[in-house]
Amino acid sequence: MKKKYVILVIILCTPILESYSQQNNTVNTIFELFNLSPAGCDVSNYEAESEMSVENFSNQKKKKEEKGEDLNVILEKYTSLFKRSNTISEQFEKKSEPIVTFKNGTHSFKKDNKYGLITASGNILMPAQFNTIIQSGETGFVAYKNQLCNYYSNDGNKILNRDYFYIKLTIKQSLIVQTEKGFGLLTKKGKVIIEPGYYQIEEVDKKDQFYYWILRSKHSGFYLSENTKDTIHLNIPPKELNFIDSEYWYRYGNLINIKTKKRVICNGYNIEVLSAKHQLSSIKDSKTKLKYLMKHNGDLVTNQPFVKIHSFRENNLAIAAIKKDNKAVYGVINHKGKWIINPQYYRLQFLNDTMLNATNINDQSGIITVKNKNITAFEYSHIRKINEHYALSIKEENKLVRSDIIDLKNGKKIKENLPYYSISQTTKCDTETFIAKVNRQESVLNSKFKTISPASYTRVYYGKNNTFEGTNFLENNKRESQIFNCDGKLQTIKINKKKYDTFYNYEEITPNLHHVLLSTGNGYFINAKAQAIENNTHWQHIEYSNSKDLFITMRYGGMYGIINSMGETIIPPIFKFISAFDPKTKLAKYNFDKKQKGYITVDGALLFGTKYVDTELLNYDLFKVKNNDQFGVLNKNGHEIIPVKYSKIWLNGGIIYAQLGKALKQFDLMGNPIN
Repeated sequence: MKKKYVILVIILCTPILESYSQQNNTVNTIFELFNLSPAGCDVSNYEAESEMSVENFSNQKKKKEEKGEDLNVILEKYTSLFKRSNTISEQFEKKSEPIVTFKNGTHSFKKDNKYGLITASGNILMPAQFNTIIQSGETGFVAYKNQLCNYYSNDGNKILNRDYFYIKLTIKQSLIVQTEKGFGLLTKKGKVIIEPGYYQIEEVDKKDQFYYWILRSKHSGFYLSENTKDTIHLNIPPKELNFIDSEYWYRYGNLINIKTKKRVICNGYNIEVLSAKHQLSSIKDSKTKLKYLMKHNGDLVTNQPFVKIHSFRENNLAIAAIKKDNKAVYGVINHKGKWIINPQYYRLQFLNDTMLNATNINDQSGIITVKNKNITAFEYSHIRKINEHYALSIKEENKLVRSDIIDLKNGKKIKENLPYYSISQTTKCDTETFIAKVNRQESVLNSKFKTISPASYTRVYYGKNNTFEGTNFLENNKRESQIFNCDGKLQTIKINKKKYDTFYNYEEITPNLHHVLLSTGNGYFINAKAQAIENNTHWQHIEYSNSKDLFITMRYGGMYGIINSMGETIIPPIFKFISAFDPKTKLAKYNFDKKQKGYITVDGALLFGTKYVDTELLNYDLFKVKNNDQFGVLNKNGHEIIPVKYSKIWLNGGIIYAQLGKALKQFDLMGNPIN
């Protein structure tokens, strides 16, 4: 019986002994702890997810596209309104800036839809002969003649001894170029660094690191160092990588050592970067779900297993938790893994670099320092950070809220027994301003935490400039709003000799154009002449169109239209979407009825009518068009340079790729086939 008793005790104690053995049987690396190979894994096997294959794309069942209403006919009655011009509309017109401008005053000019180069004094350096020009740094530009381009200095001299389909100057003053064979790399003087032959080359400049991302094909690439001598065969695009420092990259739970060109940890362990400064990460044991603190090279910082480890702050500290009595208890560790505050709190949060919000085992909250010195008593229900200087300490008893504002510099109460359960700092006004919440109502406070808003509201929103919008939501989807400034002064609008300070909705579109929707449902535009023009459409949003004095409008429900600065309707809200006009192309993207998509010109006409169900700008004044799930390319004059018969079309540099089944064709910017 005595022997059985001893065996039983050993069995019961085994889990406890195991938990201590992890800490007492010291190991130095994560590789020893998890029995992993320290050699890592070859990054060339670490592939990015591939896109849907062209075969799958082309074999999809095609649906015949039906066109909706004839949008040409609808717009005809509004087109003349776009051409109206008066002193008011002229105020909105912006002079077109030259595409190319240098510090010495030399700039581009346009004549007969061609571009040239002219000095500040008016001497023509290059006559208008180029289809497209692109600024490339302070000393040169790229200019296209038809389908080919060259690099020119700011005095108009041609730099390269041959033309290319595409040229881009990098921040390292090298030139990415494209021939019919593919992409290559030159010095700025034209010396070949990499012979053209690649599908694509991009420059990558992150965290003081520079690489070339070179694609052999659309889905296969590698990285080439700035000196073009070191390669990293990592098939992951730059946008998916976090460049931690000059030694390590990170992607989706994996650390990559770019010196050894290996993944640090294999076998699917999840890694989280906690400090780039100290090269610290956590690694999660997939069996126990516990985390360990390690250096990026795999060295263990401590043998202590954690339930959680937060990221390290600039003060070199992080909140961490271990499991005690099946609960997570929190403390603070330094970058060497040592406890600065022993794990004893059920919740812990940094308020700034020296103060923390702590909750003890009795679920009471207080403020402590990083040296675990109490700043406030543990007597609060919870504590909320206001900003780096203040915290709101809240007591809740019998649904009654009483809160204190604590100065985080010295721990003193600067306000006591307030009714607020939340205070947050705003980004409005020239001095500190706050939004406070109490009993489902919000109000605005000044830097001394005194109320400045005219009333309390269901919600307080930011208005334009230094204004707020206080809104009360009423029954039956009704609402009332007031606009007030940083001094609490209400905005008033005069309509038909009557002043209003409460609205259903109010928006200052420009200083000379306001839109008001009253609670009665009556809407008005108040223009520069202080005229109230009735317009009862429930506009949710109005923004400048970047053209003349036209504004893009969106009503509640999401339908778009256009008005002018006088509040007059140019196009009623009949579109699913209208964008602002692009300053360069002078086109606005539209979506009429999910079947008809394209562009509107600044003159109110459809770019290519309604011949195509969808139009998309590629570049260089070329447009991809679509009908019946087939694609083609048009130039800006509407000429079909690539017929609408391909299953897929895309622009790569200065070459257009067109896919039909498994066949792939290449065309230049004029639509000529490239062998």
